[in-house]
Amino acid sequence: MRVVIIGAGMTGIGAAHALREGGRKRRVECTIVERENRPGGLCRTEEKGGFLFDYTGHLLHFKTEMFRHLIEKNLPSGIVANKRSSWIYSNDVYTRYPFQANLHGLPRDIIIECLYEFMKVAFTDRSQSARNLDEWITMRFGKGIAGYFMNPYNLKLFRRQLSELTVDTLGRFVALPDARQIIKGAISESDEEIGYNASFWYPRRGGIEEVVRALVRDLPRVETCQEVAQVDLARRIVVTAAGRTYPFDALVSTMPVTQLVRVIKRVPPQVRKAAERLRHVSVLNVNFGVKKGVIGRHWVYVPEKKFIFYRVGFPHNFAVRLAPGGTGSIYTEITYTPGEQVDQERTARKVEKDLVSMGIVRNRSEILVRKILDIPYGYVHFDHKREVSLSAIQSFLLASRVFSVGRFGSWTYTSMEDSFVEGFRTGQKILKTMGGR
Repeated sequence: MRVVIIGAGMTGIGAAHALREGGRKRRVECTIVERENRPGGLCRTEEKGGFLFDYTGHLLHFKTEMFRHLIEKNLPSGIVANKRSSWIYSNDVYTRYPFQANLHGLPRDIIIECLYEFMKVAFTDRSQSARNLDEWITMRFGKGIAGYFMNPYNLKLFRRQLSELTVDTLGRFVALPDARQIIKGAISESDEEIGYNASFWYPRRGGIEEVVRALVRDLPRVETCQEVAQVDLARRIVVTAAGRTYPFDALVSTMPVTQLVRVIKRVPPQVRKAAERLRHVSVLNVNFGVKKGVIGRHWVYVPEKKFIFYRVGFPHNFAVRLAPGGTGSIYTEITYTPGEQVDQERTARKVEKDLVSMGIVRNRSEILVRKILDIPYGYVHFDHKREVSLSAIQSFLLASRVFSVGRFGSWTYTSMEDSFVEGFRTGQKILKTMGGR
């Protein structure tokens, strides 16, 4: 059996691990085709001036023993455990994350408004279901928390009206404190950690790409610099822009499903139209190396419009070897819509100005290096056309033994571990359904 995997990111690597393990006693030939010059996908790390910058924030949370065992077994430098220090900057003050459970420190009138509006919905009949994300946020948290954080932050992130997004947009990634926790966090500074990422792990050295290096070390063929130009389902081949041809019995694609549909030869019109309905935002990741360690936090959410970025983080606090001794590092994230003309230099200057305004750096002279990373696919939109569109696309692909998986193959939102596990299970499914022939 010949299996071709498009993409050597976490999902593709996970699929390859399953095929390697399950195919040891069978004749399974697995090849990974990767567009970039090395594996990793978005889990890559770039170096500049002695600073290491990831393609924005990637952290390990370990929901499964299988994934944790693989990392601990294969990562030679080991991992660092961190207790999350995440914050929100609004109304000129820093408050702890999540906003809804840590109102203490905000101006008094804002705290009162948020509590009052929350109590109004907390004791209201919830038999009526929310029709969209905008309604869900208000029904769950009240107009105060919605207006001061939830709505402006998510508008800034998705660049789309929240009424156009579905209630499952935020999934398990939004913290849902109860009334007691919200009241406690309003009247005093709470030390209660809430949310899925209260603790996280990170490679001791080498950046997040160290995880990828560890996981691909014993894998079969990884063909880099091979961008997929065409998938011919009739002939069962993948053709790259470099002219290479890869025959397959089963195909695992982790490239954005919208791109996959475009490169497949002879796609039904209804499937092509379904792919055209899927929407997403891109991310400009502006990174800095600075003269000193700046604030001792991991990351900060920034909901207000006057600041260009929606999040700013400090990698040197993940692991000290990400920055030279005595210095610090900063990453910022700005979303933009596909096709939007972004002036990267102008954007970076605005970022620098905002960092000064927030007191993160005193002035621009503290900045030693700058590294801009462009991420064309950042966050998918869970809009009202997504589910029916994906259903049409996936039905067409699965009929030809094409498995479109991963964060952008499944058009969803996943962590590194989620992506690896989905890929691994896809590999197992291929071995089971095709009998290893």
